[in-house]
Amino acid sequence: MRFEDAIEGKIDSLSAGQKKVGRYLLAHIEESSYATLAKISRESGVSETTVIRFAYTLGFESFSTMQNALRAELLGESEREKAEEDEDNVYFGTLKREIEILEKTRKALSIEHIEAAAARLYGADRVFSTAGRTTHAAALWFYEILGKYREGVTAVQPEGGEIYTRLMEVTEKSVVVAISFARYTQSTIQFAKMAKERGAYIIAITDNSLCELALVADQVFITESNRGESGINTISSAAALLNILAVAVYKRDIKKVSGRLKELEALYQKRQNVLIE
Repeated sequence: MRFEDAIEGKIDSLSAGQKKVGRYLLAHIEESSYATLAKISRESGVSETTVIRFAYTLGFESFSTMQNALRAELLGESEREKAEEDEDNVYFGTLKREIEILEKTRKALSIEHIEAAAARLYGADRVFSTAGRTTHAAALWFYEILGKYREGVTAVQPEGGEIYTRLMEVTEKSVVVAISFARYTQSTIQFAKMAKERGAYIIAITDNSLCELALVADQVFITESNRGESGINTISSAAALLNILAVAVYKRDIKKVSGRLKELEALYQKRQNVLIE
């Protein structure tokens, strides 16, 4: 039982003098954990004997035993609060790091760079979005969004036999968007290399301008991945860049893209239970 609860549970049964001690301790709980017997006696307006008897009433062998128990309880609460605060710091620190990476990425971007990539993505006969392992989710997201804005968008899982099937579809008018962070997925790099051999334009999103994927690419967007506490690359910065590219494609022909979106919405409406509003 907490020290304060113990006092409150007995306060009504205490003598008048002991009630004064109890009320003083409740009002000055931290100070009482290190104050002398004489000070508590003086401040509460009772004799030292009354303070000692108060300790007996709470079940302690002596005043010092009571004070030691109070001190240990307060220290324990302090440690728990610190542990909770440290845990919060880990969580918020992860988010803070994500924000820092996004801000750094924003500062490194140029409008010309974005619009040059958008022109390629808009004018391509086919767009292939590819990434391996954890970043594959970002490639799938880009495929899903860009596929609503224009036709001929394909997501490529670089591991397995699909890579060769998709390579047969690559032409000199195609664009490959490849995403890879350290430790780099070799199959993503290989797909980019082979697509370039077939004449495709390669746009890379990566964390190092000197990595193999960047050296293969015609255009490179540099950002970072927050490995943080998890030890696994996050995809928020890659997704942010891909979102910018998708928006840039949208803005190149808002009328045409809006028409596609309206057509898509009409198809949704023809079939029940596609979307729940």
